[in-house]
Amino acid sequence: MKLSPDMYVPVLKFRTGEYQALFRLSDAAKNRVAPLFIIPQIEFDFETWSPKHTVEEHVAPFAKRYYAKWKTREAWVDIDPSLHAATMDSGLDVITHVFDELRNLTTKVVPVAALHQPPAMIAALGKIIATDNRGVGIRARLEDIMRPDFSTVVMALLKQLGVSVAQTDLILDLGTPAYEPYVAFAAALTAALKKNTGIDAYRNFVIAGTAYPDSLRDINPPGGNLERHDWNFYRALLSSLPFGMRRPNFGDYTIVNPAFVAIDMRMIKPAGKLVYTNKGQWWVKKGGAFRDNPGQMHDHCQSLVKSGNFRGSAFSEGDKYIEGCAAKVAGYGPSSQTRWKEVAISHHTMHVLEDLATLAGTP
Repeated sequence: MKLSPDMYVPVLKFRTGEYQALFRLSDAAKNRVAPLFIIPQIEFDFETWSPKHTVEEHVAPFAKRYYAKWKTREAWVDIDPSLHAATMDSGLDVITHVFDELRNLTTKVVPVAALHQPPAMIAALGKIIATDNRGVGIRARLEDIMRPDFSTVVMALLKQLGVSVAQTDLILDLGTPAYEPYVAFAAALTAALKKNTGIDAYRNFVIAGTAYPDSLRDINPPGGNLERHDWNFYRALLSSLPFGMRRPNFGDYTIVNPAFVAIDMRMIKPAGKLVYTNKGQWWVKKGGAFRDNPGQMHDHCQSLVKSGNFRGSAFSEGDKYIEGCAAKVAGYGPSSQTRWKEVAISHHTMHVLEDLATLAGTP
């Protein structure tokens, strides 16, 4: 896998709203998207006070579902740390099972390793890399890259995995940092990158993170705007990089905070909301409890369509659904909160692709 400068790396938990948004993209858009899919932790059932599924039930559908939604297009695949030591009913560890299944479906998938993983996980990844010969993605954290021995630690890991730097994608996952002030943060990150030799040798170099909050509790009805600090920072970083220094590809967590986990729905009623990506901001329309009044989504969509920010139904599948819901067209109803997450990610993806095309100077 080799990324072009205008390609986008969304980091997505493999949940319905996330993968359905990518599934509905046009082929032209899919060609510019290289996702990092993460098999999430097993969600908790608050009624039975136990995990909703066994490891087998949680993981077994992944490969076929992945193939149904992404076919043989390239992607990275990672698993939540809670699954590192877990095993399938067959006795296989999760990551080995997943890649055995993906291999049988002739997918083009690259495994992901993190620094300081358990030896058993490193051994399993090494076997996958040797079998598939697709290289590896190294997912490093901000605190990792700031360490003076970062390059040494990475080289030691690559030796354990039996893979060269030229077959390695460095994915710097910033998580949810305090991006501001952009210039100061960009200067600190640039200095750290300069100290760590070999950035140019990696097959790909990606910087991902998010400024999307873990909840929208601070936005009161009828809504407001959130700054896309991750995108604004990325632009500032590119502007500050010295001439000749490698420019990273852009990645983010779309409109989902990476800390999101299932909550006890008996204790809270999430609001009906519409999240819409604009230049440098997310526009948020927020109402009352969704379950009490699903029909509010018609009003939210009508508000967006009339706002002057709406890009039109042809911009994305999400925009098409918004326009249909605003007009109360059959088949475009209030649906579910999962569908509205998909709608938001669909529009966000197309907006980021447009941002990157503009930044790269492509028409």
